[in-house]
Amino acid sequence: MGIKKIARPINKAKNIFVKWLKDNNADNIDVYEGDDSGDWDYYRNVSGFIGESLYVVYFEMWDGRVSITYRDEENTYNKMSVDEFLGLITP
Repeated sequence: MGIKKIARPINKAKNIFVKWLKDNNADNIDVYEGDDSGDWDYYRNVSGFIGESLYVVYFEMWDGRVSITYRDEENTYNKMSVDEFLGLITP
């Protein structure tokens, strides 16, 4: 199975987070898409400000294992799965 197919769930989660930021009127949304060094199967960093609060999420896949890190002004969650992350940002 190709990496693009394996990465679909984490990429979908990234897109949902970008939409969540936009729906919450975020400013300065930045999506960093990693480089082509081949170190990661998938690496994206998304950040944006909602009011004065900064939201940052790292979407990572290494050797087929997903790890999502979420950080805001008051909370930090590490090594989340796609389902755990989506449960955090969706009602």
